[in-house]
Amino acid sequence: MASWVQKVAAAAIALALVAGPTASAQPDLRDYLTQQLDNQEPDNAERGFAHAVGPLSGVLSSGASAELPLTLRAGQEIRIVGVCDQACDDLDLRVVNPRGEILALDTRGNARPVVDLRAEMFGQHTIEVGMVDCRAPRCRFAVNVYTR
Repeated sequence: MASWVQKVAAAAIALALVAGPTASAQPDLRDYLTQQLDNQEPDNAERGFAHAVGPLSGVLSSGASAELPLTLRAGQEIRIVGVCDQACDDLDLRVVNPRGEILALDTRGNARPVVDLRAEMFGQHTIEVGMVDCRAPRCRFAVNVYTR
């Protein structure tokens, strides 16, 4: 009689054989978003920016938005890069200071917004991510923050 460990191992192997090719043929969406952000790295490095935070990610339907908190120091130079999945046609970014004032925004009709800014004050800022156009019920997005 097989032990429970052998039964579990046999079940796992059987599942891998059945699901393996199908599962590996589908690209992982997180990998897609990470690759899109990684594609921006050379340009950011060329401009003197170093990766600081991210990826910060989420899921939004068309017309919805999310707020991501970000603590900044006065005088700090920041670049924020956003990307979204293949069903997304337009993603917007806004950065709001602790007083509620918009410091920078990218509301152009694109799926890869970029905002550059210099923080005016220390404190909790907010990255507002807006999913303007998503052709699916929900789209995934990811954001990286760079400093110099």
